[in-house]
Amino acid sequence: MKVWVSGGSGYIGINLCKHLQGRDTTYFNYDATLGYDIMDERTIYQTMKGCDAVIHLAACPGITYCERNIVEAVETNILGTNNVVRSASILKLPIVFSSTFAAKTVHNIYGVTKRLAEILVLMKGGVILRLANVYGGVAYLARKKSSLSNFIACKKAGLSAEIFGDGSATRDFVHILDVCDAMLMAIGAPTGVYEICTGRQTSIKEAADLIGVEYEFSPPRLGDIDTIPADADFGVLGWKPTIELEEGLKELLK
Repeated sequence: MKVWVSGGSGYIGINLCKHLQGRDTTYFNYDATLGYDIMDERTIYQTMKGCDAVIHLAACPGITYCERNIVEAVETNILGTNNVVRSASILKLPIVFSSTFAAKTVHNIYGVTKRLAEILVLMKGGVILRLANVYGGVAYLARKKSSLSNFIACKKAGLSAEIFGDGSATRDFVHILDVCDAMLMAIGAPTGVYEICTGRQTSIKEAADLIGVEYEFSPPRLGDIDTIPADADFGVLGWKPTIELEEGLKELLK
């Protein structure tokens, strides 16, 4: 099988492409860093020829970035997704779209653009994967700005970390290898929205304690919080998470 991957040079993309290697699966990486433009529908179509499936990862990520770059967010997340979907549909290729829980409770530009992109994918029979807080694997500490990566960097540097608020805010942390498995299982699955998470809520303070970093509290920040519903159904694909948070954190601390 050959998979057309958009955004294959990003954090999730790097890990996915590595995951595909050695599985009798090849891939084509359609990424801006390689000179490919998500707005160039003609090139998207030409490079998809000969592929068997599409995994669409390319996006303007994050709430803050999208609020500051609304035009780019709309073009990339909505119009770019439409270009990918149109080509995949013409070529009759199954498409898996990497989304976010921000699309479920739309409160910001990022969530709006991802939700509209989801609709475009669903209209053509594609599969939506709403990812929880992904961590671990290749390039996580270098590329991802998150509470976990910050705590680990502080731990390794012998510095005190900063926790905004009282540390009671929770996250569902899902390991990148489990996410990659879900993406492969989703190829050809019935169209719909699937929630890829562990079902386990971990507070920010608990995560810091697991890492073993010293920390101090600061006033809470507004708006930059993803809340994962407690009733998330993550077993519909026949997929389930296999890597516990404690195991994943030990790997990152090495």
